[in-house]
Amino acid sequence: MSSVRTPKQKRGIETRKQITKAAFKLFAKKGIHGTNSTEIAKKAGISTGSFYAYFKNKKTLLLEMLEDYLEQHYRMAWRPLSGFNLDELDRDKIRAILASVFEAYDIAPEFHRQTHALRYTDRDIKRIYEREREREIDQIRYVIEKNTPHRVNTLDSQVASLLIHNSVENVAHTIKFMGSDIQEKHLIDGLADMITGYIMGGSEDEG
Repeated sequence: MSSVRTPKQKRGIETRKQITKAAFKLFAKKGIHGTNSTEIAKKAGISTGSFYAYFKNKKTLLLEMLEDYLEQHYRMAWRPLSGFNLDELDRDKIRAILASVFEAYDIAPEFHRQTHALRYTDRDIKRIYEREREREIDQIRYVIEKNTPHRVNTLDSQVASLLIHNSVENVAHTIKFMGSDIQEKHLIDGLADMITGYIMGGSEDEG
């Protein structure tokens, strides 16, 4: 029954981008629940019928936007890894990764805040966020294991990756969504010191 199409021509691709851009603006202004497909179509400068030619409904659009957003977020957060050897981690490199993580939250902070809140009531959004969470934790664990062979018997990388992920996410949400009297750079410095001490501690004694 579905007549939804995946655009291959430039015009169709641009129309799809217009719809997504319009949705981002309306979600930020009116909230996800406060926005409907007709409003998105109008904002995008197309008919409601054209909207449904590209997306089954607003929920389908939202989930696709979330998938795309989280991919952008992940790539920006881990961007520094392309600039240094994974097995030569130090405090400065950890701080560089953290700075990129915090920067990634500036891609679309209101969209992130709203969708993250919906993960507690919407199973589809929860599924996407949980999958992304596992990917992030796996990446952290991989980096830890590349840098802590001397602590193979004293550091549980699975536990460490979960604690680091949750700590960074919590601080990032505090500064980006709730606000803090402490400057962002000081929080990043504190996280860098904490993580460095945790995963690199004891290297000299055990070397």
